[in-house]
Formats: sequence, structure tokens, C-alpha cells
Amino acid sequence: MDFKDIIRFGFDEYLGELKDALKGLTPDERRFQPAPESHHIDFAVWHMARVEDHWIQFFARHADSVWQRDGWHERFGIPEQDHGAGYTAEQVRDLPAFDLEQMMAYYDAVRAETYRYLDSITEATLPESPDPGPRQGYTIANMFSHLIVEEAQHVGQMAYLRGIQRGLGK
Repeated sequence: MDFKDIIRFGFDEYLGELKDALKGLTPDERRFQPAPESHHIDFAVWHMARVEDHWIQFFARHADSVWQRDGWHERFGIPEQDHGAGYTAEQVRDLPAFDLEQMMAYYDAVRAETYRYLDSITEATLPESPDPGPRQGYTIANMFSHLIVEEAQHVGQMAYLRGIQRGLGK
């Protein structure tokens, strides 16, 4: 076992938990916001996929995101550069409704690219800092750690939002 296996375990675990949290939810349940300043499940799903896409493609590879390259932004009617960070409550509320299967197809495409990148690096890549700008000193290892933690937090938020609406374990 090496570092790539550990990263895959983390990524596979939270993606599996995400899919479990989404199972059987109606579009209305996915758009439920417990308060006007909170986000909904659809926002979190889109944001998670976009964050992974952005970090791997833009930060690590210096390439166009899957979102841009494959025209996913056009399919969903969401601006090309958006990924949800810094969104206002109104932007979260007004995120266009989407077909969940299509969004998960985008997420799967992102994950395939993530694993292609992971397969291409070595342990010597982990301390590299590919950003000469504002994230100078932020390494590939930092990026993977951040992705696992942030995505796991969002899955927990979704499970909580599901539980508020349906009850424990439902």
C-alpha cells in the first residue's frame, strides 16, 4: 500500500457516502434550506464536484477544468468560472435546478481525471508547490488533504440536511 491507495480510500469513501446521502431524495428535499443563509444539498453536490475539478485541473495540472473543457457549465446553465466559494445566500438559493444523474455524471468525469492525475504522480510530487502566485508554498499533499477534509465535511452537511427532513437513518 502506498500514498495513492490511501488517497483513493478517502476519495472513494466520501463519494460512496455522498451517493448514500442522495439516495431517494426528491428535488424538493435536495433544495431544502433550514435557514435563508444556509445552503441546500444541490449546492453542496455541485460545489464538491467543482472544488475537486478546480484543485486538480487548475491548481495541480494548470489545465482547463472538466467543467469548462467538456461544456458542463453550458449544460447546467451555471457560469464557467463559478465553483460556489464566496457565493451569497441569494446565489446559493438561485442556483439553477439540475438533473441529479447528470450532475453525478459530471462528478464521475471529474473523479476519472482526479485518478488519472493521481496515477501520474510519484511520492516526490507531494511536496511540490505548483502555484507561483497567492498559494505559493501550498503543496500537492496539502491539496489532497484539503480535498478529503472539505469533501467529507460537505457530505456530513448533506447527511444532516437529509436527517432534518427524513429523520435518523432514513
